[in-house]
Amino acid sequence: MTSPKYFIEKRILFSLILYFLMSGLLLNHFGLQTGGEAEKYIDNANRILQGNELRNGFFGIFYVAYSLIVAFFVKFNLPLVGVAVVQIVLSAFAAICLYRLLLQTLKNNTVAFLFFIAYLCCYPIQRWNFFLYSESFHSSLLLMGLYFFYTTLQGIRSGKWVLSILLLLILFSRPVGMLFWISAVGVLLMWLYHRQHKLLAGGIMLLGLLALVGLANSPVTAFINPDSIKRMEVICQVPVAQTDTSYQEFNRSGLVKAYTVIRDDIGWGNFLSIGFKKLGNFFGMYRPYYSWQNNGLLWLYWIFYPLALIGIFSKQPPEFLYIKWFSIYYLLLTSLAIFFTCDDWANRFISPAFPFVLILAAAGMFRLFTKVNSKP
Repeated sequence: MTSPKYFIEKRILFSLILYFLMSGLLLNHFGLQTGGEAEKYIDNANRILQGNELRNGFFGIFYVAYSLIVAFFVKFNLPLVGVAVVQIVLSAFAAICLYRLLLQTLKNNTVAFLFFIAYLCCYPIQRWNFFLYSESFHSSLLLMGLYFFYTTLQGIRSGKWVLSILLLLILFSRPVGMLFWISAVGVLLMWLYHRQHKLLAGGIMLLGLLALVGLANSPVTAFINPDSIKRMEVICQVPVAQTDTSYQEFNRSGLVKAYTVIRDDIGWGNFLSIGFKKLGNFFGMYRPYYSWQNNGLLWLYWIFYPLALIGIFSKQPPEFLYIKWFSIYYLLLTSLAIFFTCDDWANRFISPAFPFVLILAAAGMFRLFTKVNSKP
């Protein structure tokens, strides 16, 4: 049973005011971090304004949406701290989308509100609001895209246009936007099949398989770096194996070369062993060079993993089915991709994946609440 609308809006508004106040204080104290990866976006922004080729050529396209935002602030001589303000606002809107999504699919006010707060307080996601990196922007787009994908499946026509724009922004804000697209196609096939559109589903599946084959043989696979695999890197640019192979950010040899390196140089056993270590680093978030306070804070978020497992293996309202499978697809694809890449030293790559962990954890919390409430 849902609460009166005015009550929901009141507590959401109060939470957002606190969120903006706290974000403002943090931004005033720490400022916007513009070192490291941020230099690439500033460089790309200047290249766009000067009409030059993007950094790393073709591969720069997959960051162009975020680079355009930075270019706007550079063009009009606005302080780059304004980008952080944009990221904070978008993150708040993403939290609202998450709240509405959970409320409409799980139909439980308490769970929806708790995970709305959990998202606003989620350090692995929110910390990137204060960096000139694309993670915050991209993570917000993912939740917005998922919400409007759901409304489109529900037949709300106005959501289609918003979804179309969001799909483009998702694809061109980070390369992992492709994982969102693949997940969306997988869920769309389920949706069509359940509505007895089997011929259409089969046609889309065939086109999808052809697209995957084309993708596997396209320059896009250069994001898979054979040099990193050969060096058996768990953390990017920190080699485990002793080799004379130097690191190149975009090796441009791609998937075929990666397969050759795995088969001839490191072996499938080492590849799988290092891959599971990468998974542990990725989802565990622990780093030996972090302070104990930082690691302790990150460990608090492990509570969402068992809840997510409960959510995966338990039953929820039928409206949640497609959101559940979307989240599972996205996390499985992310896990697979980790085997062929490496993890960032600051674990920023977890940011786009963690909202889907929260969604499944919300389903787990819903199950626990249902079980408790069903007891006599």
